[in-house]
Amino acid sequence: MDSKINVAIRSYKRAGQVSSLGFFPFAKIWIPESQLEDYKKFYDPKILVAIPDEEDGNCPKKSNAILDRSPTDWILIIDDDIGGVGYWENNEHYWLKPEELDEVIDQNFKLADDLGVRFWGINQNKDPLIHYTYRPFSLLSPVLGPFGGHLNPELRYDPETLGKEDYDFWLQNIRKHRKTFRANKYHYIHKHGLSVGGLAGIRTMDWEKKGIERMKQKWGTKVFKVGGCAGGKSKTGKNILNSLVKVPIPGC
Repeated sequence: MDSKINVAIRSYKRAGQVSSLGFFPFAKIWIPESQLEDYKKFYDPKILVAIPDEEDGNCPKKSNAILDRSPTDWILIIDDDIGGVGYWENNEHYWLKPEELDEVIDQNFKLADDLGVRFWGINQNKDPLIHYTYRPFSLLSPVLGPFGGHLNPELRYDPETLGKEDYDFWLQNIRKHRKTFRANKYHYIHKHGLSVGGLAGIRTMDWEKKGIERMKQKWGTKVFKVGGCAGGKSKTGKNILNSLVKVPIPGC
């Protein structure tokens, strides 16, 4: 992997449970300073990066701290509960080995750079029906939080969007840079808040609603809508853990 790429696993209260490290052994784990000693019991201190507690506490704050403190200009931020990165080929499914994943990350950072984008990612769905053979990438499809590559990032996450920070950050990139890059061939799987600690430790219905209200105020209901195919539901029966976003560019 190119030395200009920094792979950062954002983790919180999951000492000994960072499943992503098994697939990204070349990554470093970014944690709050107050949790450093707990993580040292399970991981080599050389791969641990401590963030001041006041710069941590939720996903947008941690991601901003990583972007601000990264020693390189190209940064891949991933969640700590990734369960694999795979792809479909000739109707067969394959999981990438760490050495293959290393190469995929390197290639896609360079491809994103060639395309002139500042933010890239991969699919968040394993369903083979969304992996179009003749549509290897998208420039206007959502790139979400569990796996996001940043190239010389100018933008930062909005702390007030809470659990919707990834939707907001993608929309910010679309509005400013007019495109992002999603490598449709590849997808990740993760536990999506089912593990103890991490986002699951602070995620409540009221907390989700605060993030939703901030998104509605910021983008309007024509761009951001509550919805999705999986997740928790509010009293109205609406799914609030996943959302639907529309590209805020006329004609798209």
